[in-house]
Amino acid sequence: MTHFSAPGKQFISGEWAILEVGNKGLVAAVNKRVHAEVEESDSISISIDDFGIKDLRADFNNSKLVFRDDISSVRDKLQFIKEAIEISLMFLDEQKIPLRAFSIRTWGEDVSVGGKKLGFGSSAASTVAVISAVLNFHAYNASKDEIYKLAAIAHYYAQGKVGSAFDVAASTYGGIFAYSRFDPQWLTHKIEKRTPLSVIVGDEWPSLVVENLDISGDFEFLIGWTGESFSTSNAIKQMNEKKKSDEVTYRALMDNVANCASRAIEAWKNDDRKMLMRCLNENELCLRNLGDWADIPIETPELRLLHEIAMRHGAAGKLSGSGGGDCGIAVCYDRKTAEKIRNDWEKSGLHPVDVGLDMEGVREEA
Repeated sequence: MTHFSAPGKQFISGEWAILEVGNKGLVAAVNKRVHAEVEESDSISISIDDFGIKDLRADFNNSKLVFRDDISSVRDKLQFIKEAIEISLMFLDEQKIPLRAFSIRTWGEDVSVGGKKLGFGSSAASTVAVISAVLNFHAYNASKDEIYKLAAIAHYYAQGKVGSAFDVAASTYGGIFAYSRFDPQWLTHKIEKRTPLSVIVGDEWPSLVVENLDISGDFEFLIGWTGESFSTSNAIKQMNEKKKSDEVTYRALMDNVANCASRAIEAWKNDDRKMLMRCLNENELCLRNLGDWADIPIETPELRLLHEIAMRHGAAGKLSGSGGGDCGIAVCYDRKTAEKIRNDWEKSGLHPVDVGLDMEGVREEA
């Protein structure tokens, strides 16, 4: 049996602007993991505990998983694991490694707040864990760079060719890092030309940057949940439509966010804590302006409150990710300040989440 797990993610600075090639973001991996367990079987069988999916049987034909049963009621819930398995088996086939039948089971570590279960980039973490486990089951010892690239391809196509794959990077590499996305047109062109996966994975990906950053011992990273969830992929599609109608304004607003992120990364590298917190608070204002222009609720009233409470205590606070609800973060360098922020969030109806940083990335479990 083979067992791998991968951590979730939180965005610290540069969300939305990261969608444009060349812009950098500041990203963290968090220590709530998705697990994938693979063992020998007489046919391919898929179980996803979080969705109540058990023993769905499939065959791998012409680079596709063909399910033996009707999957219409769970098709959307299968899209990430299906793409991850297909990409893994195509890659192994190119390596002339004999394919073996297996059963795979995935599950996420529970993070429950207010009776609801939260996911911290669970689709990306699942994709990374599944690819790692399937490759290892076939005795292919993949590097983290290979895992990232295969998972980025699978996740990108499972999402309908949207997203920056920053969450895939967090799940693969762990830690806190500066990230710049790959050029999606380059990747799409390679795949449409039917370039072998092994060639694509072996290539240097244009514009891709994953730069690991040191973390000081007194760094406090807080996560708060608003009580609402949000569809990132739908919001990205809406933003892309808005971009077509007024690209000049779109570029200006995205440049503002990107500038905050670049300055935040430099402040981090220089351990300039005041500048880092100033940049993160400015980032919130830039995202508010972007949402107002695009008519997308990037900053909700709850996220604004989360930000204001953190600022009141001399810390940085902002939404994290695509916004629209979900989670926000606070950053400071003092444990007492962190406790005050958590307490005030709670008094205001926000939900502090017991999640910390993850330094390992994807790993094999004993």
